[in-house]
Amino acid sequence: MNEIFEYFFEAYFHQDWRDDYASSLEAVEDYSESEPTESKAQLAEALAELSGKSDLPQDTINKLGGNFKPETEGMSVNEWIGRVLEIIDS
Repeated sequence: MNEIFEYFFEAYFHQDWRDDYASSLEAVEDYSESEPTESKAQLAEALAELSGKSDLPQDTINKLGGNFKPETEGMSVNEWIGRVLEIIDS
């Protein structure tokens, strides 16, 4: 597993992440505001590579170490990755 995925999902999408954030995108915003530019660049590169794969299954995030399925917020995995990229690239 890519180390940046391991860090991102374990730190921001752990078992109790919903106690800290109202939505997954709020967690991503916190990541974007808190983490160094290098970390954000590594995550963006890894997510862009992942999103190049077609129709990722809903359990993709779970397989990467996070406790989240984008369908719970009305998005496909690819849509969620796109939103994450928008946030960390801004």
